[in-house]
Amino acid sequence: MPPILGFLLLLCASAHPAIGQQTQSQPNAPAQLKPVSLPHLYWHFLIHQSELDALAAKLTAKGQDGQALRNDMQTRLGFSDADYAPVRTASQQLASELQPVEAQLNALQGSAWNPSQVQALIAQREADINNVVYNLSIELSAQNKVALESFMTGFFAPKNVSTAVAPASSSTGKAVQQ
Repeated sequence: MPPILGFLLLLCASAHPAIGQQTQSQPNAPAQLKPVSLPHLYWHFLIHQSELDALAAKLTAKGQDGQALRNDMQTRLGFSDADYAPVRTASQQLASELQPVEAQLNALQGSAWNPSQVQALIAQREADINNVVYNLSIELSAQNKVALESFMTGFFAPKNVSTAVAPASSSTGKAVQQ
């Protein structure tokens, strides 16, 4: 996992109560993890596609063929170019919308950060993700939406990956991923 993704998951889990939240009835009871949300699966999938497109463009610029890399997810899904076009557009849109938010979060990583500022940036990121996912869901056919969501769940969360925040009694504040 890239370091920034780990940092963002930590921030997300610690600053946003609906993400990575655990419930605990007794102080020593094991954490009950909530699954990663569907919008967050879309987020990771779309950013992954954006990264594949960028790597393919770099290969093409060097005179190499980047099409297999660029079309990897599309091929795995069995989508035609027309079926996958909205996914590709959404991945580019999300990457460009999240870039300034991610840059601000990165800038805060090494400084004395204000929790309300981090929460505001996370809320902005969540709004951007939800907006892109909503628009994509409108553009995809019902059959392609089901296929994409099933694929994303298997690809990014095959073991029902969840995040949890350390119990309130803990002083570490570190996110736990299982």
